[in-house]
Amino acid sequence: MDGPTGELILRIALDADGSPSVEFHLYDSQGHPAAESGDDHGFPAGIRIHSEDGELLLELPSDTGESIRYRLYNRKGELLTSSDGISTKIGPCLRMESWPRSGFPQGSRQPRPA
Repeated sequence: MDGPTGELILRIALDADGSPSVEFHLYDSQGHPAAESGDDHGFPAGIRIHSEDGELLLELPSDTGESIRYRLYNRKGELLTSSDGISTKIGPCLRMESWPRSGFPQGSRQPRPA
């Protein structure tokens, strides 16, 4: 999540069958919308999303044993976090939460529109 706004940038969860489901709202380094998944989706064939200038924003491999690679920006173009599949860098504007299947965690504020 983008810490200041509470906007969901990437959420990866397991559905009732244990299959991964993904929801994302990706921005490029200029803060322009790059891709949106809509509601939770499974991507059994994997997915690769690049910005218009070719920067890899998200790579979800088809094999759940492989590493996820990403560069997650907020709508201001601030880098929240990045991972090359081996190491992860976390910026000061990132907020991570563990969400129960039933909805928002206790005490969490719901994301507000920016």
